[in-house]
Amino acid sequence: MLTETVAGRTYDYSHNVGRGAQSGMGFNWPVSMTFAADGTIYIANRGSETISNVGWNRTGVGQRISKITIGAEWGEEEFLGEFSRYGNGDGQLIWPAGIANDDQGQVFVTDEWLNRVTVFDKEGGYIRAFNTVQPGDGETNGAAGIAIAPDGTIYVSDSRSHQVRLFKNDGAFISAFGSKGVTEGQFDAPWGLTVDKDGKVYVADFNNHRVQKFSADGKFEAQIGRPGNKRGDLTNPTDVAVDPDGDIYVCDWSKNAWDRGRVHIFTAKGQFLTSLVGDAQQLSQWAQMTVNANADYAKRRREVHSTEPEWTFAQPTAVEWDTANNRLMVADTQRSRLQIYKKQSGYMVPQLNL
Repeated sequence: MLTETVAGRTYDYSHNVGRGAQSGMGFNWPVSMTFAADGTIYIANRGSETISNVGWNRTGVGQRISKITIGAEWGEEEFLGEFSRYGNGDGQLIWPAGIANDDQGQVFVTDEWLNRVTVFDKEGGYIRAFNTVQPGDGETNGAAGIAIAPDGTIYVSDSRSHQVRLFKNDGAFISAFGSKGVTEGQFDAPWGLTVDKDGKVYVADFNNHRVQKFSADGKFEAQIGRPGNKRGDLTNPTDVAVDPDGDIYVCDWSKNAWDRGRVHIFTAKGQFLTSLVGDAQQLSQWAQMTVNANADYAKRRREVHSTEPEWTFAQPTAVEWDTANNRLMVADTQRSRLQIYKKQSGYMVPQLNL
């Protein structure tokens, strides 16, 4: 499907994967993902919490890591299992936030409540954990995004102390950069982050409505996007990805009732190109299986005036570039699914490349 074409780039919507699930085949509020070299995709599920008359009931529904593979087309995905569960013990999670993997196949998951990174092997076995809060840090902290650089350096954003912290693979602290503010190099609730092939660090600066680019050691280099409500402006970006061509993808959560969220695309120099709003006109394989198994579901779908509202993103939280397959994946969080776009370069049709 021809979805968006601009400046010699075409983003073809491919398909979506997932459905809501308390356990088993599906996701429960996916908030981040990472691709392993063997083709396995790990998805961190934030799950849900309920409110009772005595306060928060932290039942931990869905606080787990899903393992899947995704083929090239609809229906080729495979659910491989899940690991971890709610709790503060070894290998357990309370508020999973970011996820990344290294070249050894180890999976690193940040926990916003516990302020630690838990490391699993590729099968989900617990290896170790390390704290993200260091001596001398303030009392307010919240580990959020995580990214691993080509040289092995681990970057962790802290959305409550407004910093990015650097660690070695074993969890040894290296340094930190950032403070609360609105000037270059400062943050207000940084969230997702990524490192490009050249070692440059990109941080989604949530409450400053921008993405900032830094050198590997934290020196400010550029700003991508700006606050506002016009096309290409940002409203609470949650994550950022960069493809091998240098194009930048910003996941924009948006708190506006008229805008359920979108993914903005910029050039390497920060020039706005286009936005994706979601194109899931066909149910995922797993969701279709659920509808097929329940006659009442099928009837309700036939009775609605239009299914268009379910096509679009609903507060997407994460974007990740799948280099091996040259495609973009978006964690469509409230829909408990991933939407997938394939990129073609050099698609030159004059009237579509203005």
